[in-house]
Amino acid sequence: MVKLFIKHVLGVNSDHDGLYGNTAAYYGTVEQQGRLTLHLHLLLWISNSLSPQDIRNRMMDSQSDFQNKMIDYLEHVHQGEFIDKTMTEVQSDISYASSSSDYRDPTQTLPEAPPYPCSHSLDMKCTDCEKSNAWWQSFKVIVNDLLYRSNVHSCGDHCMVRGECKARFPRPYVEKTSVDEKDGYITLKKLESRLNTFSPALTYLLRSNSDVTSLLSGTALKSVVAYVTDYITKTPLKTYTIFQTIRDVFDR
Repeated sequence: MVKLFIKHVLGVNSDHDGLYGNTAAYYGTVEQQGRLTLHLHLLLWISNSLSPQDIRNRMMDSQSDFQNKMIDYLEHVHQGEFIDKTMTEVQSDISYASSSSDYRDPTQTLPEAPPYPCSHSLDMKCTDCEKSNAWWQSFKVIVNDLLYRSNVHSCGDHCMVRGECKARFPRPYVEKTSVDEKDGYITLKKLESRLNTFSPALTYLLRSNSDVTSLLSGTALKSVVAYVTDYITKTPLKTYTIFQTIRDVFDR
């Protein structure tokens, strides 16, 4: 699964670029949780990308269009809200859709490949354009459904320590992406406080929870390298933890 992700999504040793651009390098590890489920932590480098300091310098140059292009790229590769809807609207849509006998839980289905796009602009009189438009509408509905089922964080005993969430939820609400004029720091738009940032295409493919973050400072980069490395050197699960997990499974 991880090899397929690296090849087809990141474009490594493939005949196409990756989802986030041409991949220069990657570094990651698979972690085993207490419930024995596996998930991947991966750090990705994009070819020809600038250093955090170079990005900062260019972001502060008011005479360049670099700032607009950078924001446009970041907002297109990941986001922190549902597609074109609020959480309340998505919840209502799912409730209505699931009442139909034709409804299928997207976490239990496989993604469908999009139709080949036409060479001309959208024309609803064109059969291929109509199919493509229908696929994209379905894509949005499915991604929102998946996000609501898999990505929304609900605080409870599993994350609360001394009255605070270990995962730092709820996150700050940010209505619009902004750039600090003093240091060039980018604060990305985030309209849902209970969602991590994610890539819609990745959510559609994986059909599960995922978290995608752009590292925009040297400090953040070093922290994530240390975080991922920690999983490689982490000691195995204790025997009593494994048996407790098995017992919990059979008790359900």
